[in-house]
Amino acid sequence: MDMSHFAMRAWASALLAAGVFVASAFATSARAALDEVSLPSAGVLKIEASLRVAKGTYIRAPASDDPAAANCVMRAVGVHGATIDLRGVELRGSPVGTELEHAEGIGLHLVDCSDITVVGGTFAGFKGCIVAERCRGLRIENVRFDGYFAQRLLSTEAAEHPADDLAPRDNDKGEWVTNYGAALALDGCDGAVIVGCRARHGQNGLLLRGCTNARVYDNDFSFLSGWGIALYRSSDNVIARNRCDFCVRGYSDGRFARGQGAAGILLFERSCDNVIAANSATHGGNGLYLFAGRDLVDGKARERGEQAAGGSDRNLILGNDFSCAVVNGIECTFSGENRVIENVAEGCRQHGLSGGYSSRMTIIDNSFNGAGVAGIAIAHGQECMIARNLIERCELGLELSWNAASPFVDGAFGARRDTSSRDHRIIGNSFAENAADLALEHTSGLWFWENVFAASKAQLACTDVTLAPGESASGLAPQELVRGLAGIAPTGRMSAVTLRVADDSLPDEWRARMSVEAREWPGTTRPFDPARKDRPGLDAIVVGEWGPWDFESGEARPRARAVAGLLAAASWRARWFRWEPATDPRGDAATQQAWRALAQTPRIGAEIGVWSDPWGSREDVREALGVEHFGLLATTDLELPAGRYRLRVHSDDGVRVRVDGVRVIDNWSWHAEVVDEATLELAAGVHAFDVEYFQIDGAAALALDLLRR
Repeated sequence: MDMSHFAMRAWASALLAAGVFVASAFATSARAALDEVSLPSAGVLKIEASLRVAKGTYIRAPASDDPAAANCVMRAVGVHGATIDLRGVELRGSPVGTELEHAEGIGLHLVDCSDITVVGGTFAGFKGCIVAERCRGLRIENVRFDGYFAQRLLSTEAAEHPADDLAPRDNDKGEWVTNYGAALALDGCDGAVIVGCRARHGQNGLLLRGCTNARVYDNDFSFLSGWGIALYRSSDNVIARNRCDFCVRGYSDGRFARGQGAAGILLFERSCDNVIAANSATHGGNGLYLFAGRDLVDGKARERGEQAAGGSDRNLILGNDFSCAVVNGIECTFSGENRVIENVAEGCRQHGLSGGYSSRMTIIDNSFNGAGVAGIAIAHGQECMIARNLIERCELGLELSWNAASPFVDGAFGARRDTSSRDHRIIGNSFAENAADLALEHTSGLWFWENVFAASKAQLACTDVTLAPGESASGLAPQELVRGLAGIAPTGRMSAVTLRVADDSLPDEWRARMSVEAREWPGTTRPFDPARKDRPGLDAIVVGEWGPWDFESGEARPRARAVAGLLAAASWRARWFRWEPATDPRGDAATQQAWRALAQTPRIGAEIGVWSDPWGSREDVREALGVEHFGLLATTDLELPAGRYRLRVHSDDGVRVRVDGVRVIDNWSWHAEVVDEATLELAAGVHAFDVEYFQIDGAAALALDLLRR
């Protein structure tokens, strides 16, 4: 069996086969003279044919020309074969300095058009800068987006805030762009070409929903607080040579790292047969986040009568850099037959590759060095090929496992799909300087061949390791089958594992999975050097109130937002008490009054500065109260200038807040973590804030944040 490392630049051949152009720079083709127009001072510019917008800076509030359509500045409906030339134009939906969360409406809205080209221009201050629906043959080139919609982030350097978590699970009604905005949002567009565009100071770069045969290349969607490029029910697209670095939120170096759903590249809900190649998506929440979607995992397709729903399957992930991810360089889950070839995912805080519930995944010639948890981790996966990867300096090299307690085993996914861990082939990988090389648990039919392990005094701990049925190892102990070249054994552990006897042959079907036809791709390079040594580490990520710091532009490092906002200056007088079912705070008025009366003889009292949990971050309070059936009354006085304020309260369970005796937040129920908001119009002076809170059981949360609007 020829196991030599690829020397054929496989990433190039796949792009050619997918039909990406070979030129590295795409000059705008010569166009006939266009009619020049100026934007009207109010209302909507209706585009009916090719035009050039007169150069200049325009501030235009999105307006309506159709009660059934979104507000916009320019709109084309049913236009065919036209060019919209915006070179030299800056179009703003709101004045400079407007906070990004207040951006609204659409800059350019294209509906039911075909063969439209949009070239040049800069967009800012919109919820969706360019939004296209049901357009065929759309081309968008060399457009800039800078300073458009983004959510204000509530996490600080000291503590993350769960309200910042993104929720990509629902988008069948266009929730992504409605909730999170985008520089570019394409819905039901076939054959689109997006080239040479750049986005900064916003939440999302490019959103593709229900799009096929798109070509997205040579764009830069970096330093965003959400997703660089995101696909939903979008298949047969090529995403190549783009830069989606520092698409991140939910990170504070040395304190917390969850990513909160951000990713350089996102594939969601049955996005299949895409080519993701030669992109740089480093320093993201995840580098690449691929998930099957609710149709398969939650059984939504079956509820609709569809019996054979797939995941995000058969994608080619080739020659990308996903290094320094806050969570995983590559997260590829609940899907099948994806190929991960010649990628770099080094220095990721959790995994180089996380492949839970993946089947028949091919993982070849990648570098997963320096992972904080595991280089490769596959739980409940089947028939994966793991070959010729570098897995070095990781806390754990390779983890293969099965867990009976997983909710997916007996859930909607497990009812339709195999959730065992079995039949993986581990061939020719290099393991070195890992704290442990292997962690294999409840996994059957493993096949090891010609891996390289570093000599170590540490032992491989083995429990219940046997040969797979029908195998014979000529008297060798089963655990000897995992030894690598020169007979060197890995470090780590194996438990409840069966092994197969490897030889120098592979079935033709497995060989086909390992090969990609080689061709040259002349005149082009990746946007990164796979062997580069100057890549910054995770400490280069600095997340401010509006997203990651774009240090490349020379802008000032964002100031750390005070925990609790304006309430950081408050001093709360707090009283905690225990309560019994007879004084359940959800009862009638008399019972609630009896519950409040318990505060007159509190279990404990204290002065609290910032609320980051219902115990005031004090261990003595937690010890006195426990974690169930306790209550809290707290009050503070805060001097504020006249103005409009936003109060955000994060709670689990019940909470009420009064300001100057007026109830402004009322979520007096047993509930999971949720954020409630109130807008306050306050006169100058001292204002009284009062909080009532109860905890029943389970998780507990309480945090208050006051912002000037």
